[in-house]
Amino acid sequence: MKLDYNFILYSSLLIACLIPLYIYRQKVFAFAYKTGSLEFFIKDLKQHMQRNHPKITFDYSIIEKTKNEKDIRIRETLIVEDIINQFYYHKYEKNTQKAIPREKLWSTYEEKSFSNPKSPNDWKERRELAWIRDENKCNRCGTKIKIDDVFTTFAKDISKGGGYNFENIIILCSDCNKVLNAKNPKSSIASLYLNDTLMKYVEG
Repeated sequence: MKLDYNFILYSSLLIACLIPLYIYRQKVFAFAYKTGSLEFFIKDLKQHMQRNHPKITFDYSIIEKTKNEKDIRIRETLIVEDIINQFYYHKYEKNTQKAIPREKLWSTYEEKSFSNPKSPNDWKERRELAWIRDENKCNRCGTKIKIDDVFTTFAKDISKGGGYNFENIIILCSDCNKVLNAKNPKSSIASLYLNDTLMKYVEG
């Protein structure tokens, strides 16, 4: 009988410990357990991409393709990964850009535009005017960028005879600069700021 009493006692203690764990299981295991509706996640995701990357048209068919995934966290991750891949593989062609009104140019502008492969000493002014010309937006994706965060490329590479004239200067954000200069897609995608930004919607 002693064994039976001990068994009953320990069983009761074990059950008493497990009941709160069962009741609050969603909070206890919140890091691995996520349920609910995708409605707000999808709405926020679409608004973010439209507001911050208006020059890229995204295909959201991944939402329907993942409808059988029961774990919402996994589903949201798959959706985000698909959108980031679309951002990375978006086809972009470097084209001639708008000129700057002649009254804003300076006396040595023409001379220094095609002088040599080395950046002219007025490059900082050229970059800023090109940024203002493009309304502070990345030419590839359309995101707003601060002048200190601006990257540039050229419609025609300098090594191939392109110059530092405004028509040849293209303004880029950090992510689009990474994409255009990427050598390893996998590591480049992982390093995008967009990757960190969108994953916060999953973690939210």
